[in-house]
Amino acid sequence: MVPLEKASEIESAGGKAASLARLIQAGFRVPQGFVITTGSEMKMNSKLEAQILDQFDKMEAEKVAVRSSAVAEDGKNDAWAGQFDTFLNIKRHDLIKTIKKCWGSAGSERAKAYAKNKGIKSGAVAVIVQEMVPSEVAGVAFSVHPVTQNEQDVVIEAVRGLGEKLVSGTATPDTYVINKESLDIETDRAASNQPILNKTELTEITRQIVKIEELYGLPVDVEWAFAKNMLYILQSRPITTLG
Repeated sequence: MVPLEKASEIESAGGKAASLARLIQAGFRVPQGFVITTGSEMKMNSKLEAQILDQFDKMEAEKVAVRSSAVAEDGKNDAWAGQFDTFLNIKRHDLIKTIKKCWGSAGSERAKAYAKNKGIKSGAVAVIVQEMVPSEVAGVAFSVHPVTQNEQDVVIEAVRGLGEKLVSGTATPDTYVINKESLDIETDRAASNQPILNKTELTEITRQIVKIEELYGLPVDVEWAFAKNMLYILQSRPITTLG
């Protein structure tokens, strides 16, 4: 078990955790957390459970997100986006059983089908336990337009509340296209009469996305959230669907 900011080794922390550690080390605002490293699922006992709950208590967080982090996840060629399970708003009394569910998701039919289609294996699975951000607004952003593949466009999708509503398709997002250099809003398609993001917020997200793209050295797909007027980066992965 390691703090999230030190989870740099993909073989022990998985691709998602290693990516978050890289973002933290580069100075991006990422919710605090820790990682139960690969192989621990074979050692879950009262001692490990006590260590996990102790780490949870030290975070002083009421609720956490529990996310799987496979060794092969969020790589340059295969993102595994949506193939493993994420559990939100988990309280202390449900933490251990939720971690076990995350380990089990590596063997789900969904993950098996993805692996078979790609001709790959997920590898071992670590688990991230991360403080929940009580977001007022959340969403995803692409550093390259995923449809037109215009490298000068950042595409931002936003919903009110948790970004899970966007990922699961249960909410229609506002969609914005922002020019990287001028920061001009090229497209502003609101889902209602009340746009979710203002110019200042769009500019902040765009600048962060451009910096993350520069850090990775390739196009990225980023999940973000605003809570109490502060922008958090929840995860980032390479875009693997471009030609």
